[in-house]
Amino acid sequence: MEVLRLNWQYTRRGDGLIAVTLDNNVWDFLFAKKIDLGAELRSDEFAIFITRQVEIETMAISDMESKTLLKDYIARTIAECGIKTTSVFGFATLGPGRQRMGGWGQGTWQSQTERQFYDAIRQQYLLGKKETKSQLTQNEADAAVAAQSFFSIALTCEKPGKAGPIRFAAEHGGKVLYLPDIDRSGLTLRAYIAAFHHSA
Repeated sequence: MEVLRLNWQYTRRGDGLIAVTLDNNVWDFLFAKKIDLGAELRSDEFAIFITRQVEIETMAISDMESKTLLKDYIARTIAECGIKTTSVFGFATLGPGRQRMGGWGQGTWQSQTERQFYDAIRQQYLLGKKETKSQLTQNEADAAVAAQSFFSIALTCEKPGKAGPIRFAAEHGGKVLYLPDIDRSGLTLRAYIAAFHHSA
């Protein structure tokens, strides 16, 4: 019950841009729909981000020939849209695997909301326990995306009913937008996100 008393509220950007953080599973959806993200989410209205953990997941996409076009689409979209990678400030850790933390001039200080959020979900969702193929641990990427949902609309293809950090964030003040619902809305991607933002 303590979690329900925490004051987690969505914070809009001061510059008026709509912040959007992409979950890794969004890439497959956008690619399959042949969506030009730069044309849909123009830089004069949107600021687009991926977390460092999502960046690591993206780098772990297979080099199989069947994934070549997807990987090319992701790389081109990140470059053309100026998508920035967000990370929390911290020092490099020893051992194998890619670094999650951002150093001086890269990472930002973890906010009180983010700290409280991680404290609330750490045991429940086994953060830091089981490593996946991307070398991230179980739920690590989802937790990073979910933590951003208090400052940026988290765009995901995850099912709303799936238990995990993203659903937990959505139920406790985070702004999570489920991309597959766009087909039922009849809206463009831009209008779909903007409508959600203005209703938040």
